[in-house]
Amino acid sequence: MVDFNNDATIGTPAVDVVRILILQRRSDLFEALEQYNKQEIRGIQCDLAVVRSRLISLFYELQSGLKRRSTVEEYNSIVEGLKSDKIDDVKKIISKVNHYLDEIRLIRLDNKPHVDKNNWEAVNSANDY
Repeated sequence: MVDFNNDATIGTPAVDVVRILILQRRSDLFEALEQYNKQEIRGIQCDLAVVRSRLISLFYELQSGLKRRSTVEEYNSIVEGLKSDKIDDVKKIISKVNHYLDEIRLIRLDNKPHVDKNNWEAVNSANDY
């Protein structure tokens, strides 16, 4: 979590602080989903309220970007999915949010382009020799 009382936060660009806050909300969502899954696996009656509320918080954090990058139908399906009490609908929304975060390169881990190791010219140009 971002410590706003820390002097180092003043020198941090606002966009980096927002990125950290988004990643924190995503982490909180996964923590709630993990708790839900544990209860479901144990056969305990599960409450989806915490997962849904954290998903809604993350959605509001990303709302304007999702609206810009999605079609009207996709955006409306996300908004309608947030109202659902079914875990499958919630997981679909989480998947769409993850896809969006990958598109904007916030959670993308595989940043290196795939290069055919047998093609030396491609390897050299990829390494900028």
